[in-house]
Amino acid sequence: MSKATIAILASLALLWPALSWAQGVPTVTQWIAIFQEVHQHPLFRDLKFSYGRIPAENAGFSPVGVMPREGLDCVIAISEGDNSKMGRMMALTSSPETARAFLLTIAAHEFGHCFRIRSKNLSLQLWERVLATAPGSAERRAMEKVISIEEAYADAYAFAYIRDAHPQMYAAVFKAMHSLRHEPSFATPFYQVEPLYLQLDSRGLDASLSLPMQVEAVMRASSFPVP
Repeated sequence: MSKATIAILASLALLWPALSWAQGVPTVTQWIAIFQEVHQHPLFRDLKFSYGRIPAENAGFSPVGVMPREGLDCVIAISEGDNSKMGRMMALTSSPETARAFLLTIAAHEFGHCFRIRSKNLSLQLWERVLATAPGSAERRAMEKVISIEEAYADAYAFAYIRDAHPQMYAAVFKAMHSLRHEPSFATPFYQVEPLYLQLDSRGLDASLSLPMQVEAVMRASSFPVP
């Protein structure tokens, strides 16, 4: 990345608060600024990724997502235009400060998926296996648990990041994320992440460990049901 590009992205990051609240829902440019900010954190700094755009009507649940690409850890896919659920997601936050921290957490969650793509735990082949199962079948329920573990890993990375980078916002973000995961209109069979939230609520993250080990430790302690 050139020095000029870094300077432009830094300027975008400084403009974030004014731009985001003037327009309500983040634009592609604003999402890039927030991802670049999170990428500077030591937990994510060595990730190799690029950006891609997808039409809002193809974005599904989330305004941002990840895709694998040869030679990279992932591609960050950002939807163009309005996303019908983004406004409802933002309504889970109680203040502009919490909302911004929430968006940082979403970006960190996607970078968590990038680590899992790098380690070959999350792949297109995994989703192909999911889609090959019949809804409601024992095979589909087993695959839902597998995907849920991937979602929990991404959330664990996000919480490790926000607790380290913005500790004063951790409690508010945990509340917003917990609401997101348990609100019936947002929840899906692929987001059965309650074991992680129970563990975080009771024991939290072990700050004596390195950030990657905090993620692994909280996931081990969560004891997800075996598919």
